[in-house]
Amino acid sequence: MDCESWKYCRICLIGIGGGDYDNAMRLPGAFDGHPAYVATWIVTFWLCMVPEIVLSVLLRSGKSARKFDRGSKRIVIVAANLAVAIGFSVAVVFPGFFIGAGWRVMFDAGIAVWLTGSAFRFYSMRVLGRFFTYDVAISTGQRVIERGPYRWLRHPSYLGSLVAEIGFGMTMTNRLAMALPVICLAAAYAYRIPIEERALLQGLGTPYREYMRRTWRLIPFVY
Repeated sequence: MDCESWKYCRICLIGIGGGDYDNAMRLPGAFDGHPAYVATWIVTFWLCMVPEIVLSVLLRSGKSARKFDRGSKRIVIVAANLAVAIGFSVAVVFPGFFIGAGWRVMFDAGIAVWLTGSAFRFYSMRVLGRFFTYDVAISTGQRVIERGPYRWLRHPSYLGSLVAEIGFGMTMTNRLAMALPVICLAAAYAYRIPIEERALLQGLGTPYREYMRRTWRLIPFVY
């Protein structure tokens, strides 16, 4: 696709009905006449999102599990999708927060951070094994896992999601879009984590209480 075609697509996507084109809403730098960057972004998005979609269907608690979710699964899913929408929207509507000359470096770094965060999340899910479910539930025979990142963190998969969200925001090459999506997802996890920990305390008892004393929720030595 040549530059003129991309410019036409940009006008259609933004929906400008008139006025000064240069000072109006515009697509993020990587999406504005740079097909290779767009292709890289799309591939990264699907590499990170398709496994989530598939696993959210497969990794559900069984009928015998005790459920404590209180709607947190739905809230997290809505927040994750809303974060993407917010990132795109603010990048288009507030071009004044565009990074500027260094946007290519920011985009490349964002792709790396996005993939790293997603890889860490999937690794954490694998370490937890059959005890990982997208809804909050206590499975039959569940026990405290202290391998891999769970030696230090109680919710490493959530940390991976937040890091991935930061990477996504960086690919928008817009300062506002770097902040708001991760804040949106963090708010959902702020609701879910206490629910999950209360459920684990109720279901696993003293072993989990002792585990909480020697670990952090998301960030070692900080939180």
